[in-house]
Amino acid sequence: MQIEAVLTKGDLSAIINDFCPLKIALGEDGTVLLSEPRDTELVPDVGLRTRVTAEIHWPVLGVRIPVTVRSAILEVGPVISEKSDGGMLTFRLALREVDIAILPAIADRGIVNLVNKELEGRHTELSWDFIRTLSHVFTLPDAVVSARAIDLRAAYGQVKIGSDAIVFAVSFHAGIQPRTVEPRPPPPHGAPLPPDASRP
Repeated sequence: MQIEAVLTKGDLSAIINDFCPLKIALGEDGTVLLSEPRDTELVPDVGLRTRVTAEIHWPVLGVRIPVTVRSAILEVGPVISEKSDGGMLTFRLALREVDIAILPAIADRGIVNLVNKELEGRHTELSWDFIRTLSHVFTLPDAVVSARAIDLRAAYGQVKIGSDAIVFAVSFHAGIQPRTVEPRPPPPHGAPLPPDASRP
């Protein structure tokens, strides 16, 4: 059994617009602020790309004032990352094609490398444990005598990235938990048998 969720390019553009301005912590006391998303597109097998304006404030860069990025490409790549008991949907963030007016290109690359390295460390915090979230045991009412519950377990997921949509598919295993019928205890020694038990 499989369930699919389809996010179109329009859906993703609306989500990005709702998220921005998006502020992400860098290191212990730095931040990057992403705003004004535009020109959003889907790149097959890569993910979503949108052009943004960014403001980086991070003392490790050696600049006391925030560094304003006039234009950059924010890349969001959804992937399934493996874990011991299943998988997680992880969103990997990276900045591409950064244009910082006050710095030469070589300094641009140095800042981008530092920021992307820090964003890479945030990947685990931008993850959804869909195996745990989508797995559930549905208890059945007592009127269902033969079964106690339906056990629905998410097994694994797949992400397909096209030019028009991202498709997230989850496969499930379903099982039935039988109801255990407790045997009636025998009557005490010397006690009369129930009426139905005395019939031949």
